[in-house]
Amino acid sequence: MALVVVGISQTGDVSAVRKALSAAGLPLDGLQTVEPDAAAGSGIGGRADARIITSDQGTRVPGLGSPSPFRSNENLTERVGDLEIPDSEIDNFVQAVERGRTVVGYFPKTETADAAETAFREAGLANVRRYA
Repeated sequence: MALVVVGISQTGDVSAVRKALSAAGLPLDGLQTVEPDAAAGSGIGGRADARIITSDQGTRVPGLGSPSPFRSNENLTERVGDLEIPDSEIDNFVQAVERGRTVVGYFPKTETADAAETAFREAGLANVRRYA
């Protein structure tokens, strides 16, 4: 598992994070985001496609062989998981994205992890955490 610093932005604007990281002398190439648009199409909160229930004269089982509005967004979970967040914490960050927030991750070197955490806090990110 890689060293990562993560936090939650209330908006999709991460310019304050970029500015804080740059001010700390940290490169921006380790910065990654998972934005609310990653949750789009998940079906969460959406309406069921009428074909799920009515195709094949109603003999099909909803959710088998076709998208289900009740299945969690596996792609979103994978994207959050790509930030090297421990499995026990992933659902918390997925829920933040589903609620319209942006999860921000940064992969610092060991010697710059403290500076990255400080930059995240200075940029106003919530729930700043470091995972190794």
